[in-house]
Amino acid sequence: MNTKKPHDINDHELLKKFYSDHNNEWLGILLPRYTLLLLGVCMKYLRNEEDAKDAVQQVFLKTINELQKYKVEY
Repeated sequence: MNTKKPHDINDHELLKKFYSDHNNEWLGILLPRYTLLLLGVCMKYLRNEEDAKDAVQQVFLKTINELQKYKVEY
């Protein structure tokens, strides 16, 4: 019996689940793990919180679109 909660699943497993059923809920678990890191990088270069938040949103949207087109291999 597998009692793993969705947030306990590692990134690789989440991507495998996403590719198997194309359910965006798996990405909804995965992407927030990187929000603060990406926001920090964007803040470093953009030096404006709203612009940085917009950039993070754009990166995530692009990521979702690209993941649906291509399969990431490990």
